[in-house]
Amino acid sequence: MKYWQKIMKRILFFICTMVLLSSCGASGRAARTAEEAAERAAIVQAIEQADFILDVNHIIPQGFPAKSTTGEYELRLKGDVVTTRLPFIGVSREATYAGVDEISIVFEDEKVDLRRDFSKVSSKGEYTYIFKGGKGRTPWTVTLDIFESGSATIRCTNSDGRVMTYYANLVIPEKK
Repeated sequence: MKYWQKIMKRILFFICTMVLLSSCGASGRAARTAEEAAERAAIVQAIEQADFILDVNHIIPQGFPAKSTTGEYELRLKGDVVTTRLPFIGVSREATYAGVDEISIVFEDEKVDLRRDFSKVSSKGEYTYIFKGGKGRTPWTVTLDIFESGSATIRCTNSDGRVMTYYANLVIPEKK
């Protein structure tokens, strides 16, 4: 009888241990899910209020190899004011006398006419902003496609046929 009691105690101990471990794993998963939902809600709020920073991590020039970056470039949108200095990589079809900034995408606290297109939110979780402006001879048309996950694409085109694409991650600015 003692032999069977030992086996039953071991089985009972094993079952209790498994129940305890599975409940801990479930609560950990629930905590991670709640944390991810809170982070996603903060990202959506920043997007909808147009108050965020896009930290560029890849530059994709048309007809040239892609380049990874390490926090060197960003685009700041606060309301309808844009601040950025993104490099243009490519062939200029005209002589530049004022330096590289003449063909780069430069907005210095520039107020823009910001158009929003949130029609893809329900199906893809994609938010789109479009605006024009920037320093230089010809204005840039900038399209921001931002996803609820925090990833983003910045597409810049101008009438001279220049096209630049940047991949970025959304950063929520710290409140002062």
